[in-house]
Amino acid sequence: MKRLFLLIFILHLAACADTTTEPRRVDLAAEPTPIPTAVLPPKPTYVVERGEVVYQIDFAGRIGPAFEKILAFPRDGVVAEVFVQRGDMVTAGDVLATLDTLTLQEELLTAQAELDIAQKRVDALEKQQQAAQRRAELQRDLAQLELDFAVAQGGAAPNPAQQLEISRRTIALQLAQLTVDELDIGIDPLLLADIEEAKLHVDVLNEALASNDLIAPFDGQITSFSVSPEQRVVAGNRVGLIADITLLEVQATLIESQLLEMGENMTATITAANHPGETFAAFVRRLPPPYGSPGSNQDVAENDSTARIAFTNPEDAAQFTAGSRVQVNIFLEERPDALWLPPAALREFNGRQFVVIQQDGGERRVDVVLGIEGDGRIEVVSGVEEGDVVVGQ
Repeated sequence: MKRLFLLIFILHLAACADTTTEPRRVDLAAEPTPIPTAVLPPKPTYVVERGEVVYQIDFAGRIGPAFEKILAFPRDGVVAEVFVQRGDMVTAGDVLATLDTLTLQEELLTAQAELDIAQKRVDALEKQQQAAQRRAELQRDLAQLELDFAVAQGGAAPNPAQQLEISRRTIALQLAQLTVDELDIGIDPLLLADIEEAKLHVDVLNEALASNDLIAPFDGQITSFSVSPEQRVVAGNRVGLIADITLLEVQATLIESQLLEMGENMTATITAANHPGETFAAFVRRLPPPYGSPGSNQDVAENDSTARIAFTNPEDAAQFTAGSRVQVNIFLEERPDALWLPPAALREFNGRQFVVIQQDGGERRVDVVLGIEGDGRIEVVSGVEEGDVVVGQ
């Protein structure tokens, strides 16, 4: 019995020895890398300074001709010949293109024939009427003679037969006069109207033939031209553009917010990369509709939407060539002694403008009223004082 208990005890000790764990070995490659605690960088700070704040508009533009005119044929038709192309220099009066006149010439011949026929018809009627009127006048004169004779024969106391003859001759004279009056009315007005209509048709065709050519209105360069033989064109529709390249200015396409800030005759300065260190005085000559004043678009194609900046001294324009890129600056407003901060120092929430000011180791939010902005500076009208330290975002 004792041996049995001893055997059980030995087996229990053996089992306990097998389950004893060895020290844990760590595989560093399999362990995840611990995430370090994030260190937030300090927020930037800005000092409220006093100085000049200038509000201005800067934009790029391209040198182009100051005076341009649309080219359009004066009548509908089909193009017969083209004598110029884009880029050509032309002189006032040069024929740029012509329209086919064959159809017009045929119409003119027909119209002239119709006019001749109508005129001959009226001429023949006038001759007939003149002869008939002359005949009627002679009949009237004869009736007058016969009446005068009958009156003389009757004397102071004509007998019944003589009185009857006098009455008959009187009526005959009246009838003759009535015939003269009827023939004196003239030619039928409808026939005369036919002649006038035929004359008008001939005149219109002659004018059309005279306006068959597209003529250069002034000395200049053809800057666009979309005309080719056998092309059908409509009177007044643009087929090209001619420009006077002797006078140049800046052309710029601007956005609405810029145009709303600008006005015609505002002063400006022009700079260019190929003229380092130089500035050229200029002014706003023209703004596109509806931003410009009436009458400022007379020299520009009606569909042009560019603003035009002219050189104050025309001789300055001679230093540039068409197509050159330039920079334009328009001075709008200046605050010479204003408190200002950079845009990064300002904050906005639900339309509220404010700044965060460092004060006694803490921070304080202050609403601000802003003024003009320019060249990285924003005027602060109220809310801060010079030297305040503002915490940025």
